[in-house]
Amino acid sequence: MMKTITLDNLAIGLVEAVPELRSAYEAELEWWGDEQPGVHIIFGDIFNPYLISLLESDNQPERLKPVFNFLEELANHEDVQVQEVVAVTVCERLGDRAEWLAKARQYMGKTTLSFSQEMEAFWSRDAKPPQNGKMDKPTLSTSAT
Repeated sequence: MMKTITLDNLAIGLVEAVPELRSAYEAELEWWGDEQPGVHIIFGDIFNPYLISLLESDNQPERLKPVFNFLEELANHEDVQVQEVVAVTVCERLGDRAEWLAKARQYMGKTTLSFSQEMEAFWSRDAKPPQNGKMDKPTLSTSAT
């Protein structure tokens, strides 16, 4: 894996950590043409479906462990924007279905689990109407970094 992951090279870091995603990543880049898709799009459109397929399959611990180790590395990154990819794009999506979340939490590291719980708490609280058209956003706890 690359030595230093930054927000700018995070998509390449993903493909290095999960080589099975290389062809989907290259296809996504081709689709975007001259534009560069952001990391939330890459993780949301390429990584999340892959992760969900692993979670829906039986007996995938040998594939899930390294994926969640990579997520934990990102969750503990010094750049909060890298952490937000894990919290907002990945953990929030896993919270869409209880069975995905239950299985995923068996593999999550401490910080990823904390982000997952924060996202769940945010979405399960009594929703208040937006003030001035803006929703409250969850705040990531960065004490683990």
